[in-house]
Amino acid sequence: MKASSFEKAIEAQFDCLTKKVIKYERSKYYRDISRHWRNEISFSDLLEVELEHFYSIDKYPSEYTAFNVLGMEVQIMDRQLSKILKVLPEKKRNIILLSYFMDMSDLEIGKLMNLVRSTIYRHRTSTLKEIKKLYKEE
Repeated sequence: MKASSFEKAIEAQFDCLTKKVIKYERSKYYRDISRHWRNEISFSDLLEVELEHFYSIDKYPSEYTAFNVLGMEVQIMDRQLSKILKVLPEKKRNIILLSYFMDMSDLEIGKLMNLVRSTIYRHRTSTLKEIKKLYKEE
């Protein structure tokens, strides 16, 4: 049986419609993919600082040693370091904690402790040598 011209016209219209639908769906798919690439980022591509916004770490008092430094609490997680810091005189310990854990300059520490910058520098460097020596002993 031969198809009539009406059936051929319907087939052509259907063929055209399916091609348009497929073309539209393909372009929509590529548009969605490109939007994902622009707006999403892999966790492996994030910096450490950015990742910190997505999690929290519980701290328990048994996991750290807290030192009171001029009214501020400094928490030390390393048991060996906290043991060594407990041995140091309070003045030297405060200088080390303020310098390395509170990111303060010698001048700022000097103002807090009513000492000159050079004294703070001398105490800090001598205390670091002492800490290094104590680490080697353990």
